[in-house]
Amino acid sequence: MQQVQEAVTTAGGDLERSQVNWVIAFSTGHYKADPLGAQAARELATQFVQRAAVQGDQVTARAWEMDIWEYRNPSGLTQIIGNDAQADLERTAKLWPTTPAVGSVGGHDTERVAATLTREFEGTPGTVLILLTNTAASVGAAGIRVMGTNAPEYQEVLTNWTRVAGTQDGASLNLPYVITTPSRQIQGQMQAVVFVPKTFTGTPLTAGTRTEQRAGAQAPAQSSGGGGANPAGLLVALLVLGGAGFAAWKLIGKGGGSGSGSVRIGSSSFSVRDMPAGRPFCVIAGAGYAAEDDMPVVPVAGLPPVPVAQITRVGKDYRVRGVHDDIRLSSVGGRVVAGDSATVTLRPETPDAPLEFTGEVRGPGGVPKEITRSVVMSLDGDN
Repeated sequence: MQQVQEAVTTAGGDLERSQVNWVIAFSTGHYKADPLGAQAARELATQFVQRAAVQGDQVTARAWEMDIWEYRNPSGLTQIIGNDAQADLERTAKLWPTTPAVGSVGGHDTERVAATLTREFEGTPGTVLILLTNTAASVGAAGIRVMGTNAPEYQEVLTNWTRVAGTQDGASLNLPYVITTPSRQIQGQMQAVVFVPKTFTGTPLTAGTRTEQRAGAQAPAQSSGGGGANPAGLLVALLVLGGAGFAAWKLIGKGGGSGSGSVRIGSSSFSVRDMPAGRPFCVIAGAGYAAEDDMPVVPVAGLPPVPVAQITRVGKDYRVRGVHDDIRLSSVGGRVVAGDSATVTLRPETPDAPLEFTGEVRGPGGVPKEITRSVVMSLDGDN
Protein backbone atom coordinates (compact mmCIF):
# COMPACT_ATOMS: atom_id res chain seq x y z
CA MET A 1 0.00 0.00 0.00
CA GLN A 2 1.66 3.16 -1.19
CA GLN A 3 -1.16 5.70 -0.92
CA VAL A 4 0.34 7.74 1.92
CA GLN A 5 3.82 7.71 0.41
CA GLU A 6 2.45 8.79 -2.95
CA ALA A 7 0.28 11.54 -1.41
CA VAL A 8 3.26 13.05 0.39
CA THR A 9 5.47 12.78 -2.68
CA THR A 10 2.77 14.47 -4.76
CA ALA A 11 2.72 17.23 -2.14
CA GLY A 12 6.45 17.81 -2.66
CA GLY A 13 7.57 15.95 0.47
CA ASP A 14 10.06 13.16 1.12
CA LEU A 15 9.02 11.04 4.10
CA GLU A 16 12.21 9.05 3.90
CA ARG A 17 14.28 12.13 4.78
CA SER A 18 11.80 14.42 6.56
CA GLN A 19 10.64 14.77 10.14
CA VAL A 20 6.96 14.03 10.66
CA ASN A 21 4.40 15.06 13.23
CA TRP A 22 2.30 11.90 13.46
CA VAL A 23 -1.12 12.98 14.76
CA ILE A 24 -3.18 9.95 15.78
CA ALA A 25 -6.77 10.77 16.74
CA PHE A 26 -8.93 8.05 18.28
CA SER A 27 -12.70 7.95 17.93
CA THR A 28 -13.89 6.89 21.40
CA GLY A 29 -17.67 6.81 21.05
CA HIS A 30 -17.60 3.01 20.83
CA TYR A 31 -15.20 2.47 23.75
CA LYS A 32 -17.85 1.70 26.38
CA ALA A 33 -19.71 -0.85 24.22
CA ASP A 34 -16.53 -2.29 22.67
CA PRO A 35 -13.68 -2.29 25.23
CA LEU A 36 -11.74 -4.90 23.26
CA GLY A 37 -11.96 -2.76 20.14
CA ALA A 38 -10.73 0.18 22.20
CA GLN A 39 -7.77 -1.88 23.35
CA ALA A 40 -7.08 -2.97 19.77
CA ALA A 41 -7.02 0.68 18.66
CA ARG A 42 -4.46 1.55 21.31
CA GLU A 43 -2.32 -1.48 20.51
CA LEU A 44 -2.48 -0.75 16.79
CA ALA A 45 -1.38 2.84 17.36
CA THR A 46 1.47 1.70 19.61
CA GLN A 47 2.75 -0.78 17.05
CA PHE A 48 2.43 1.77 14.27
CA VAL A 49 4.50 4.34 16.14
CA GLN A 50 7.12 1.74 17.06
CA ARG A 51 7.57 0.84 13.39
CA ALA A 52 7.12 4.21 11.71
CA ALA A 53 8.47 7.00 13.94
CA VAL A 54 12.18 7.80 14.27
CA GLN A 55 14.42 10.35 15.98
CA GLY A 56 13.34 13.85 14.94
CA ASP A 57 9.65 12.95 14.66
CA GLN A 58 6.98 13.78 17.17
CA VAL A 59 3.78 11.91 18.04
CA THR A 60 0.59 13.72 19.03
CA ALA A 61 -2.62 12.14 20.35
CA ARG A 62 -6.20 13.39 20.28
CA ALA A 63 -9.66 11.95 21.04
CA TRP A 64 -12.89 12.64 19.21
CA GLU A 65 -16.54 11.73 19.00
CA MET A 66 -18.86 14.29 17.42
CA ASP A 67 -15.84 16.61 17.66
CA ILE A 68 -12.56 16.77 19.56
CA TRP A 69 -12.84 16.33 23.34
CA GLU A 70 -10.06 16.93 25.87
CA TYR A 71 -9.24 13.90 28.01
CA ARG A 72 -6.04 15.57 29.19
CA ASN A 73 -4.36 18.93 28.70
CA PRO A 74 -3.41 18.92 24.98
CA SER A 75 -0.01 20.40 25.81
CA GLY A 76 0.88 17.08 27.44
CA LEU A 77 -0.21 14.91 24.53
CA THR A 78 2.85 15.27 22.29
CA GLN A 79 5.96 13.13 22.62
CA ILE A 80 9.12 14.27 20.82
CA ILE A 81 11.31 11.39 19.65
CA GLY A 82 14.80 12.44 20.74
CA ASN A 83 18.22 10.86 21.21
CA ASP A 84 16.84 7.98 23.31
CA ALA A 85 14.42 7.11 20.55
CA GLN A 86 13.34 3.72 21.85
CA ALA A 87 12.45 5.05 25.31
CA ASP A 88 10.57 7.97 23.75
CA LEU A 89 8.68 5.62 21.45
CA GLU A 90 7.63 3.50 24.42
CA ARG A 91 6.34 6.60 26.20
CA THR A 92 3.92 7.32 23.38
CA ALA A 93 1.67 4.47 24.56
CA LYS A 94 0.86 6.64 27.59
CA LEU A 95 -0.66 9.31 25.32
CA TRP A 96 -3.65 7.33 24.07
CA PRO A 97 -7.20 7.93 25.40
CA THR A 98 -8.62 5.03 27.42
CA THR A 99 -12.27 6.03 27.93
CA PRO A 100 -15.16 7.64 26.05
CA ALA A 101 -15.96 11.26 26.78
CA VAL A 102 -17.79 11.93 30.04
CA GLY A 103 -21.50 11.70 29.28
CA SER A 104 -20.77 10.16 25.86
CA VAL A 105 -23.81 9.26 23.78
CA GLY A 106 -21.70 7.52 21.15
CA GLY A 107 -21.30 8.40 17.52
CA HIS A 108 -18.52 10.22 15.67
CA ASP A 109 -18.31 12.88 12.97
CA THR A 110 -15.34 12.16 10.72
CA GLU A 111 -15.63 15.28 8.56
CA ARG A 112 -16.15 17.64 11.51
CA VAL A 113 -13.09 16.36 13.36
CA ALA A 114 -11.05 16.53 10.15
CA ALA A 115 -11.96 20.23 9.91
CA THR A 116 -11.06 20.81 13.57
CA LEU A 117 -7.71 19.02 13.47
CA THR A 118 -6.54 20.36 10.13
CA ARG A 119 -7.14 23.87 11.51
CA GLU A 120 -5.15 22.99 14.63
CA PHE A 121 -2.19 21.69 12.64
CA GLU A 122 -2.32 23.98 9.63
CA GLY A 123 0.88 25.62 10.85
CA THR A 124 2.71 22.27 10.91
CA PRO A 125 3.04 21.34 7.22
CA GLY A 126 4.98 18.17 8.07
CA THR A 127 1.92 16.54 9.64
CA VAL A 128 0.37 13.19 8.80
CA LEU A 129 -3.11 13.04 10.37
CA ILE A 130 -4.53 9.57 11.08
CA LEU A 131 -8.15 9.31 12.26
CA LEU A 132 -8.47 5.87 13.84
CA THR A 133 -12.05 4.66 14.14
CA ASN A 134 -14.29 1.62 14.13
CA THR A 135 -15.86 2.90 10.92
CA ALA A 136 -14.77 5.73 8.61
CA ALA A 137 -18.35 6.79 7.93
CA SER A 138 -19.75 9.42 10.29
CA VAL A 139 -22.26 8.05 12.81
CA GLY A 140 -24.74 10.54 14.24
CA ALA A 141 -25.54 10.83 17.93
CA ALA A 142 -28.93 11.65 19.43
CA GLY A 143 -29.89 15.21 18.61
CA ILE A 144 -26.60 15.98 16.82
CA ARG A 145 -26.29 16.22 13.03
CA VAL A 146 -23.13 15.14 11.28
CA MET A 147 -21.34 17.64 9.07
CA GLY A 148 -21.28 15.61 5.85
CA THR A 149 -18.82 15.67 2.97
CA ASN A 150 -20.64 18.46 1.11
CA ALA A 151 -20.44 20.99 3.95
CA PRO A 152 -18.46 24.13 2.97
CA GLU A 153 -16.27 23.80 6.07
CA TYR A 154 -15.22 20.28 5.06
CA GLN A 155 -14.78 21.24 1.40
CA GLU A 156 -12.41 23.97 2.57
CA VAL A 157 -10.33 21.26 4.28
CA LEU A 158 -9.85 19.59 0.91
CA THR A 159 -8.37 22.75 -0.62
CA ASN A 160 -5.35 22.46 1.69
CA TRP A 161 -5.25 18.77 2.64
CA THR A 162 -5.50 15.50 0.75
CA ARG A 163 -7.77 12.79 2.12
CA VAL A 164 -5.85 9.69 1.13
CA ALA A 165 -8.11 7.52 -0.99
CA GLY A 166 -8.63 3.88 -0.19
CA THR A 167 -11.81 1.86 0.20
CA GLN A 168 -15.22 2.74 -1.17
CA ASP A 169 -16.62 3.46 2.31
CA GLY A 170 -14.35 6.45 2.88
CA ALA A 171 -11.51 4.73 4.73
CA SER A 172 -7.92 5.17 3.59
CA LEU A 173 -7.07 1.80 5.11
CA ASN A 174 -8.90 -1.21 6.51
CA LEU A 175 -7.12 -2.70 9.54
CA PRO A 176 -8.29 -6.19 10.52
CA TYR A 177 -7.07 -7.56 13.85
CA VAL A 178 -7.36 -10.61 16.08
CA ILE A 179 -7.62 -10.40 19.86
CA THR A 180 -6.54 -13.56 21.64
CA THR A 181 -8.04 -14.05 25.11
CA PRO A 182 -7.62 -17.11 27.37
CA SER A 183 -10.91 -18.55 26.07
CA ARG A 184 -11.23 -17.50 22.43
CA GLN A 185 -10.07 -15.43 19.48
CA ILE A 186 -12.07 -12.35 18.54
CA GLN A 187 -11.86 -10.94 15.04
CA GLY A 188 -12.47 -7.27 14.38
CA GLN A 189 -11.57 -4.39 12.12
CA MET A 190 -10.52 -0.81 12.59
CA GLN A 191 -10.36 1.79 9.83
CA ALA A 192 -8.02 4.72 9.30
CA VAL A 193 -8.76 7.96 7.49
CA VAL A 194 -5.49 9.68 6.58
CA PHE A 195 -4.96 13.35 5.66
CA VAL A 196 -1.72 14.97 4.49
CA PRO A 197 -1.11 18.65 3.61
CA LYS A 198 -1.21 19.47 -0.09
CA THR A 199 2.17 21.12 0.44
CA PHE A 200 4.29 18.89 2.66
CA THR A 201 7.45 20.57 3.98
CA GLY A 202 8.96 18.56 6.79
CA THR A 203 12.27 19.55 8.42
CA PRO A 204 15.11 17.24 7.25
CA LEU A 205 16.02 14.31 9.50
CA THR A 206 19.51 14.74 10.97
CA ALA A 207 20.14 11.27 12.44
CA GLY A 208 19.91 9.41 9.14
CA THR A 209 17.08 8.52 6.81
CA ARG A 210 13.99 6.77 8.10
CA THR A 211 15.17 3.45 6.66
CA GLU A 212 18.68 3.84 8.11
CA GLN A 213 17.37 4.65 11.57
CA ARG A 214 14.88 1.79 11.61
CA ALA A 215 17.46 -0.64 10.26
CA GLY A 216 19.88 0.43 12.99
CA ALA A 217 17.27 -0.08 15.68
CA GLN A 218 16.36 -3.52 14.37
CA ALA A 219 19.89 -4.72 13.60
CA PRO A 220 20.39 -6.68 16.84
CA ALA A 221 17.15 -8.57 16.33
CA GLN A 222 17.93 -9.29 12.68
CA SER A 223 21.54 -10.43 13.08
CA SER A 224 20.54 -13.90 11.91
CA GLY A 225 20.01 -12.58 8.38
CA GLY A 226 17.08 -11.63 6.20
CA GLY A 227 16.34 -9.16 3.46
CA GLY A 228 16.77 -5.42 3.77
CA ALA A 229 13.99 -2.97 4.52
CA ASN A 230 11.86 -1.46 1.80
CA PRO A 231 13.02 2.20 1.70
CA ALA A 232 9.52 3.45 0.98
CA GLY A 233 7.55 1.03 3.11
CA LEU A 234 8.68 1.64 6.70
CA LEU A 235 6.57 4.76 6.96
CA VAL A 236 3.32 2.85 6.89
CA ALA A 237 4.62 -0.51 8.05
CA LEU A 238 1.79 -1.31 10.41
CA LEU A 239 -1.04 0.22 8.42
CA VAL A 240 0.08 -1.67 5.30
CA LEU A 241 -0.81 -4.91 7.03
CA GLY A 242 -4.46 -4.05 6.68
CA GLY A 243 -4.23 -4.40 2.91
CA ALA A 244 -2.26 -7.63 2.92
CA GLY A 245 -4.79 -10.06 4.25
CA PHE A 246 -5.80 -10.64 7.86
CA ALA A 247 -3.32 -8.94 10.20
CA ALA A 248 -3.17 -10.35 13.72
CA TRP A 249 -2.50 -8.02 16.61
CA LYS A 250 -2.62 -10.43 19.51
CA LEU A 251 -3.66 -8.81 22.76
CA ILE A 252 -3.08 -11.58 25.26
CA GLY A 253 -5.38 -11.57 28.32
CA LYS A 254 -3.08 -11.91 31.32
CA GLY A 255 -5.44 -12.05 34.27
CA GLY A 256 -3.78 -9.38 36.41
CA GLY A 257 -3.00 -9.12 40.08
CA SER A 258 0.67 -10.07 40.03
CA GLY A 259 1.55 -7.25 42.38
CA SER A 260 3.53 -5.25 39.83
CA GLY A 261 2.78 -2.28 37.62
CA SER A 262 0.58 0.60 38.66
CA VAL A 263 -2.93 2.02 38.46
CA ARG A 264 -3.76 5.55 37.34
CA ILE A 265 -6.66 7.40 38.96
CA GLY A 266 -7.22 10.75 37.33
CA SER A 267 -3.79 12.34 37.10
CA SER A 268 -2.31 10.25 39.96
CA SER A 269 -0.45 6.95 39.57
CA PHE A 270 -0.18 4.33 42.34
CA SER A 271 2.23 1.40 42.47
CA VAL A 272 0.41 -1.89 43.03
CA ARG A 273 3.36 -3.19 45.02
CA ASP A 274 3.10 -0.31 47.50
CA MET A 275 -0.65 -0.60 48.13
CA PRO A 276 -1.40 -1.52 51.77
CA ALA A 277 -3.27 -4.75 52.49
CA GLY A 278 -6.86 -4.45 53.62
CA ARG A 279 -7.07 -0.68 53.87
CA PRO A 280 -7.51 2.27 51.48
CA PHE A 281 -4.51 3.46 49.50
CA CYS A 282 -6.05 6.77 48.38
CA VAL A 283 -9.01 9.07 48.84
CA ILE A 284 -10.97 10.99 46.21
CA ALA A 285 -11.83 14.53 47.22
CA GLY A 286 -12.33 18.00 45.86
CA ALA A 287 -9.40 20.31 45.18
CA GLY A 288 -7.97 21.85 48.33
CA TYR A 289 -8.44 18.86 50.63
CA ALA A 290 -5.35 17.75 52.58
CA ALA A 291 -5.65 14.40 54.34
CA GLU A 292 -4.75 14.51 58.03
CA ASP A 293 -3.31 10.99 58.00
CA ASP A 294 -1.05 11.55 54.96
CA MET A 295 -3.23 9.34 52.76
CA PRO A 296 -2.70 10.26 49.09
CA VAL A 297 -5.49 12.41 47.67
CA VAL A 298 -6.84 12.25 44.11
CA PRO A 299 -8.30 15.74 43.51
CA VAL A 300 -11.39 16.05 41.31
CA ALA A 301 -12.45 19.54 40.28
CA GLY A 302 -16.00 20.42 41.30
CA LEU A 303 -16.23 18.06 44.27
CA PRO A 304 -16.32 19.57 47.77
CA PRO A 305 -12.89 19.74 49.52
CA VAL A 306 -13.65 16.74 51.76
CA PRO A 307 -13.34 12.96 51.27
CA VAL A 308 -15.90 11.62 48.80
CA ALA A 309 -14.63 8.06 48.26
CA GLN A 310 -11.85 5.69 49.29
CA ILE A 311 -10.22 3.00 47.13
CA THR A 312 -8.81 -0.29 48.42
CA ARG A 313 -7.08 -3.12 46.55
CA VAL A 314 -8.88 -6.42 47.14
CA GLY A 315 -7.07 -9.37 45.55
CA LYS A 316 -6.83 -8.60 41.84
CA ASP A 317 -9.58 -5.99 41.96
CA TYR A 318 -10.34 -2.63 43.59
CA ARG A 319 -13.11 -1.62 45.96
CA VAL A 320 -14.42 1.94 45.65
CA ARG A 321 -16.50 3.07 48.65
CA GLY A 322 -18.39 6.33 48.89
CA VAL A 323 -17.90 8.17 52.21
CA HIS A 324 -19.85 11.41 51.67
CA ASP A 325 -23.46 11.95 52.75
CA ASP A 326 -24.48 14.11 49.78
CA ILE A 327 -22.18 12.90 46.97
CA ARG A 328 -22.60 9.24 46.03
CA LEU A 329 -20.79 6.84 43.72
CA SER A 330 -23.46 6.53 41.04
CA SER A 331 -21.79 4.40 38.34
CA VAL A 332 -18.61 2.47 37.58
CA GLY A 333 -17.67 1.72 33.99
CA GLY A 334 -21.14 2.77 32.90
CA ARG A 335 -22.87 0.39 35.37
CA VAL A 336 -25.21 1.82 38.02
CA VAL A 337 -23.98 1.28 41.57
CA ALA A 338 -26.42 0.01 44.19
CA GLY A 339 -25.33 0.96 47.68
CA ASP A 340 -22.22 2.87 48.67
CA SER A 341 -19.49 0.73 47.09
CA ALA A 342 -18.56 -1.18 43.96
CA THR A 343 -15.82 -3.48 42.68
CA VAL A 344 -13.63 -2.29 39.82
CA THR A 345 -11.95 -4.94 37.68
CA LEU A 346 -9.09 -3.75 35.48
CA ARG A 347 -7.64 -6.21 32.97
CA PRO A 348 -5.77 -5.82 29.66
CA GLU A 349 -9.05 -6.43 27.80
CA THR A 350 -10.90 -3.87 30.02
CA PRO A 351 -8.08 -1.53 31.08
CA ASP A 352 -10.12 1.41 32.35
CA ALA A 353 -13.28 2.30 34.23
CA PRO A 354 -14.82 5.76 34.70
CA LEU A 355 -16.05 6.43 38.25
CA GLU A 356 -19.02 8.79 38.26
CA PHE A 357 -20.16 10.72 41.32
CA THR A 358 -23.48 12.55 41.57
CA GLY A 359 -25.08 14.53 44.33
CA GLU A 360 -25.70 17.94 45.77
CA VAL A 361 -23.39 20.76 46.83
CA ARG A 362 -24.14 24.18 48.25
CA GLY A 363 -23.72 27.04 45.80
CA PRO A 364 -23.57 30.79 46.46
CA GLY A 365 -25.88 31.78 49.30
CA GLY A 366 -26.30 28.15 50.34
CA VAL A 367 -28.49 27.27 47.37
CA PRO A 368 -28.19 23.52 46.62
CA LYS A 369 -26.86 22.54 43.18
CA GLU A 370 -26.86 19.13 41.52
CA ILE A 371 -23.46 18.02 40.18
CA THR A 372 -21.98 15.09 38.30
CA ARG A 373 -18.22 14.54 38.27
CA SER A 374 -16.09 11.73 36.86
CA VAL A 375 -12.58 10.38 37.31
CA VAL A 376 -11.04 7.46 35.39
CA MET A 377 -9.24 4.44 36.86
CA SER A 378 -6.95 2.70 34.35
CA LEU A 379 -4.06 0.29 34.12
CA ASP A 380 -0.77 2.17 34.05
CA GLY A 381 1.55 -0.77 33.34
CA ASP A 382 1.42 -4.56 33.70
CA ASN A 383 -0.75 -5.70 36.61
